[in-house]
Amino acid sequence: MLHNTGKSFINYDLIGPTDAPVVCMTHSLTSDFGMWAEQVPAILAEGFQVLRVDMRGHGGSTPTKGEYSMEELAADVVSLLDALGFDSGVHLIGLSMGGMIGQVIAADYPGRLSSLMACCTSAKWDGDTELMLNRLATVKASGTLESIVAANMERRYGPNYRARRPRRWEALRETFLGTSLDGYFGCMHACMTHDVVDRLQNVDIPTLVVAGSADLSTPPSDGKLIVSSIKGARYVEIQDGYHFPNVEFDEDFNRIMVDWLREVRG
Repeated sequence: MLHNTGKSFINYDLIGPTDAPVVCMTHSLTSDFGMWAEQVPAILAEGFQVLRVDMRGHGGSTPTKGEYSMEELAADVVSLLDALGFDSGVHLIGLSMGGMIGQVIAADYPGRLSSLMACCTSAKWDGDTELMLNRLATVKASGTLESIVAANMERRYGPNYRARRPRRWEALRETFLGTSLDGYFGCMHACMTHDVVDRLQNVDIPTLVVAGSADLSTPPSDGKLIVSSIKGARYVEIQDGYHFPNVEFDEDFNRIMVDWLREVRG
C-alpha cells in the first residue's frame, strides 16, 4: 500500500486485527520492511497490528533527490500514522536508521508513541566517517551498490549465517541492491548528520535499547549512550549479535521483543 506524503510515496504493510494496538516497525539503511519477517508472526500471535514501513527511496517507497535529514524521515512516518488515524498509542520498533527515526519521533512528537524499542542504533553519528565517505565515493564512481554490498553483508551478519540460511541471506543481499541510489545517498546523509542526544531528555515513554555484542556499526557503547540519556530506559545485549540480530538471532530477539511488548501493552 502507498501513502502520499506530498514529497514521496511511502510503501507500507498493515496486518492484524483492526481494533488491536499497533506496532510500527522501521528498518535500516539499504533494507526494507522485509527485514522484519522473522518478527511478524510473533507480534501477531500477541494480538497486535503490525505496521511495517519502507523508508524514502527504499523498498517500494519512492525517493526524492538530494540530502535527507532524520527529521524528514521521521516526518514521513508521522505523516503515515496521521493518514491511518494512529494519533497515539503506537509501539515503535526500529533498527539502525529505523531506531534513529524512532528516537526522533519519541523526542519531537510527544504523545505519539506509547513505547520505543531502539535496536542496534545510535543517538548521534559516531561511526567511521572515512569508511562511509569512501563507500559513498565508490558508489558514485561505479553507479551501483554492487561495489559495497559484500563489505556491508559482512558487517551485518556473523560468518556462519550465510551457510546456515543461504536463501534468506541472498534475499537480504538482493534487497540491499534494490535500494535506489537517491534513497541511499539521501538516507546516508541523514544517518551521518543524525544527532538527537540533547533532545532525548524529552522522551518520557518506556524505552528498551537492544544491542549486539559484536556489532561494529553501532557498538554497545552507542546503545548505552541512549540509555543514559532517557530517564528509565533499559538495556539488553544479544551475545555475538552483529548489526541484524533480529534476523540472525531471531529466537533470542523475539523473546526479548515479546516480553517487552507484553510489559508495555499493559
